[in-house]
Amino acid sequence: MIKLKKGFSLYQIKGTHYLLPYGQNIAEHRHSMRLNDATLLFYEPLARGTDRAELLALLAEHCQAAKEDIPVLEADISSFLAQMDHFHMLEHTLPNDPADAEHYFQIGPAVIGYHGPVELLHPSFQAFAVKPDLPKGRTCPDLMLYVSMCAPDCRAVGDILIRTEELTICRADDYFLFLYPIGYGILEAKVAIDGSAAVFFCDAPPSFDLREKLFHAVRFAYLILAQRMGCFAVHSASILYRDRAWLFSGPSGTGKSTHTALWQKLYHTEVLNGDLNLLAVEQGLPIVYGLPWCGTSHLFTAKTYPLGGITFLQQALTDTLRVLPPQDGALRLMQRLISPSWTAELLARNVSFAELLSDQTTLFHLQCTKQDHAAEVMRAAIDSLPT
Repeated sequence: MIKLKKGFSLYQIKGTHYLLPYGQNIAEHRHSMRLNDATLLFYEPLARGTDRAELLALLAEHCQAAKEDIPVLEADISSFLAQMDHFHMLEHTLPNDPADAEHYFQIGPAVIGYHGPVELLHPSFQAFAVKPDLPKGRTCPDLMLYVSMCAPDCRAVGDILIRTEELTICRADDYFLFLYPIGYGILEAKVAIDGSAAVFFCDAPPSFDLREKLFHAVRFAYLILAQRMGCFAVHSASILYRDRAWLFSGPSGTGKSTHTALWQKLYHTEVLNGDLNLLAVEQGLPIVYGLPWCGTSHLFTAKTYPLGGITFLQQALTDTLRVLPPQDGALRLMQRLISPSWTAELLARNVSFAELLSDQTTLFHLQCTKQDHAAEVMRAAIDSLPT
């Protein structure tokens, strides 16, 4: 959805209509714009919020256009909106309009629509592409992503939830607000509380660096939606063994990559993801969805597998493995989740899922070395589980 930003009003001066800036827009030297009879039709819809389809219908009726004239009218509308964008007159609210999507992706159970510069679409998303339209039976994406290459009028405000040197996360009325440092390339992002839409405002030209930053920033929006859909992300590496996904989790430097590399060397197992896995319970069975985010490993899959179990790693001088009781396993799992826990409500969702999953799968604690024996101990324990 597109909407006229606050700080602009319509005035008629000597028979000509203008959009004139006031307030902060004056201080920021925003331009005025003259409207002709056709574009004057757009003022009321833009003032309340509209989409291209409504603008096209109004213009077609005004011009009494034939079917063959529609492409020309669409081009005129695009040119007009581009000019308004250039003058910082438009804001992209938090829409969920599939007509605006230029690309679709399905990551886990969620369908994502994307509208923005194609140069900023990370190539990892292509493994999840749905072409050319929404999946059969779907009328709109679960999450609509917009990338705007202009700054908002001024930085929005909200209650601060988290503040670090790299990022500030706030809660506004109906969205989460992400504020980035000056010079970062991304100014801010607005993400609907339910994860249904997100707008990222960028002030740098498309580049490899901006694409990488946006790729990781989008993850926050996706995880908000995934959490609402009952899917939770755990910081872990995963392998495919006995047709199931087995996760290895621990703090950075614990040895997730080292341990999965041992499995590759000894048993030629496939690494499904080197850093992040999405878990859910469907029809009483725990599953692992593929994600494009995989840290520095560059290893990920778009496929879905049943979950075999989760092992929490701890460096040690010897290899010792034990099965965790559900209460201990649930706490360890909750601590390894990176799904949002910015509020008490979001934390409660994580805790509930960790409790649920701890009753549905085997949770191990492996005190391990970096030697082959660590993988041998782990494999023997997995092989002893009932199929």
